[in-house]
Amino acid sequence: MLKNSLQQTEAESGRMDQEQTNVQSKNDVIDKSIMQLHTKTKAIRDDIISHASQQKTIEKSSANLLKQTKVAYENISNKEVEIENYANEISRVRLDNLNTTTQNEVLQKKLDDLIGELKEKEADVMHVEKNIKDRLLKI
Repeated sequence: MLKNSLQQTEAESGRMDQEQTNVQSKNDVIDKSIMQLHTKTKAIRDDIISHASQQKTIEKSSANLLKQTKVAYENISNKEVEIENYANEISRVRLDNLNTTTQNEVLQKKLDDLIGELKEKEADVMHVEKNIKDRLLKI
């Protein structure tokens, strides 16, 4: 019975490991896509800033506009980095939550199995004790 329980637990553990691998793989793909998008966005911003710098020699008034644009882009970039960090943290927390839930389910199943085993053994002990009492009464 314990071997059966162990086999079931190992099978469940294998399924959970596979699920964890799948979730991690999806998370890696999403993280890679986010980083690629961020790189492309940053490259586009760098091109915009470069063009604004060229206009600076033509008009003095564009210098102030360039500074304001640069500050705005830096703020946006900082906010995007913050958003990415929050998204990464949320993903980690979700993964931890999934892992914890899975582990709790496995542990609950083990507990239920052990309680069932204990009840069976208690019933056996009670049966043996009853037999002993009956024999003692016959003597």
